Amino acid sequence: MICLLAATPHETSLLRQQLPFIPDPCFPGQAFSCSFCDEEILLLHTGIGIASAAISLTRLLSQQTPEMLVAFGCGGSYPASSLCAGDLALASSEYYGDLGAASENGFIPLSDLGIKQGKDDPSLFDQNIDLQNPCLTAATRVLQSAKELSAARIVCGPFVTVNTVSGTPDLCLDLEKRTAGICENMEGAAFAQVAQLFAVPLIELRGISNPCGTRDRATWDLPLGMKVAQKAVLRLLKNFSSIRTLSCD
Repeated sequence: MICLLAATPHETSLLRQQLPFIPDPCFPGQAFSCSFCDEEILLLHTGIGIASAAISLTRLLSQQTPEMLVAFGCGGSYPASSLCAGDLALASSEYYGDLGAASENGFIPLSDLGIKQGKDDPSLFDQNIDLQNPCLTAATRVLQSAKELSAARIVCGPFVTVNTVSGTPDLCLDLEKRTAGICENMEGAAFAQVAQLFAVPLIELRGISNPCGTRDRATWDLPLGMKVAQKAVLRLLKNFSSIRTLSCD
């Protein structure tokens, strides 16, 4: 089974029109399932933010063991990425961007606070989660060759998850400098941490809907970001057998 994860129904409307989804009883009102291209698909709306994402995915993985997780939606681009609305970003890692402490000398990530931990103790936190795996490499190749995505620039790089979207230039540039991120979102690091805990591969992709650092809606195109992300997910589903083969090579 392939499990698709999105925060809101708005981010899945195109897929729900094109695939024969029916409500799934495992999560009434929150999950939908279907068979497509010889694959069993489960779509889960997790809700917005880190807590909702972690709770929803933990509940799911406590009951199901999918072969793959695909998280998607729209996201904001950091300036150095040169990504624009309608482009596509894939996550090579996920970083908790505002997990730490504010200080007179700037933000201090949790990883730099010097929290002591016993050698054999369970990890207290994971600020940066690596998502590079053969499935990501194979999926990137599939998307880069997709004709329906030829108008989109496709970039793989670090993602940053925040509780507070960077709506000012100073916050945006600070996050970009500290993380080298290309794309900002509000759920991905939680998905990545839970997927790592349950040892399920995760691919995360975001359609760029806006530049980070501004709340000027004239520069935003949420429908376009949502659309390109869903087109990419549909391409992955249609080619999942080849992704499975490529990732085993």
